[in-house]
Amino acid sequence: MLAGSIASHSRGTLAWEEMALGSVLPEPPTNKGTLYENSAETLSITLDKVSDDQYQDYVLACAGKGFTADKEETASSYGAFNTEGYRLDLRYISESLSITLEAPMEFAPITWPTSTAGNRLPVPQSTIGKFSYEYEDRFFVYLGDTSQADFDAYVSACADRGFTVDYNKGDTYYYANDAEGWHLSLQYEGNRTMSVSIDAPKQQEGENASSNSSEPDRSSEAEGNANVLDPDFKAAMDSYEAFMDEYVAFMKKYAESDGSDPGIFTDYADYVNKYATFCADFEQWENEDLNAAETAYYLEVQARVAEKLLTVNQ
Repeated sequence: MLAGSIASHSRGTLAWEEMALGSVLPEPPTNKGTLYENSAETLSITLDKVSDDQYQDYVLACAGKGFTADKEETASSYGAFNTEGYRLDLRYISESLSITLEAPMEFAPITWPTSTAGNRLPVPQSTIGKFSYEYEDRFFVYLGDTSQADFDAYVSACADRGFTVDYNKGDTYYYANDAEGWHLSLQYEGNRTMSVSIDAPKQQEGENASSNSSEPDRSSEAEGNANVLDPDFKAAMDSYEAFMDEYVAFMKKYAESDGSDPGIFTDYADYVNKYATFCADFEQWENEDLNAAETAYYLEVQARVAEKLLTVNQ
C-alpha cells in the first residue's frame, strides 16, 4: 500500500456543516456528490444532478458572498477571489457542479534560487512568495505583490532570456521553451499573485540521469532499494504528467473558443475520456507496494498536476 498522505475521495451524502471552509461559501443546492478534499486550506467537491438554473443561482449567491474580484466567467465556469483572498473555482458540465475553494496563501520573503533552474530566469520584481517545491533542476513558486502589469513585464523579461520556442500566450499565462528545452510556465493567478514554474529538458529514453537531477539514482538494479524508481513506474508517472500538460493546454483553448470550430467539441469528448482513463490508471498505483523514492515521486507528480489543473479557466 502506498505510504504517505494522499487525499482520498468519498461519494454519497455530504454534510455541509462538516466542511472546514463551508462558512466562506453559500450552501450549494444539493448534498449529493463526491468529496475530494476537506481541509483548512482546500475544499474540493463535485455535486451531482445540478440543474442549469441551480448553477446560475449558485453563481449569483457566491458573488453575493463577495467573490467578485478578478472574476473570470464563461457559460460553464466561474472563478473569482473575495476580499480576504479566498479563491473560488466553479465548473458546470452535464449537471455536474465542481466546487474548489482555496484559502489565501501565506507569503513571506523568499530568496530567488541560485540553482541551475533559477539562473535560467530573471529575478522578478517581487520576492514575497511561497515555494511549492524547489530542486536544482526545477521549481514552482507563487509570488505576491505582483500586478497584471508586473506579470506582463516579467513575461517580456523571460522572452528576452530566450523563452520563445513553441510559446503559447494569453492575457494571464505564458508557456514556452528555450533553445535547450527548458520549459517555463508563467501564470497570473489573480489577487496580485503570479506563479512561476520551470522544468529541465525531458531526458530521452535510455539517457542517464544528470548528476544534478533531483530524481533518485536509478542506475542500481538492486530490488527493494528505497532510492530506486522502477522503470515501469517512472514511465507511467511521466506519461500521466505529459498527458495532463496536454489536457490543460487543450482545456484553456476550449474555454477561449467561440464555437466557430465544430471539431473542438469532438476533441473535448475525446480529452474527457482520456482524462478519466489516465486518472484511473494513476490512482491504481496507490495500491502498489511503492518504496520511499517511488512514494516521493508519486506525491511530487500529483502536486505538480494539481497545480496545473487549477490554472484551467483562470
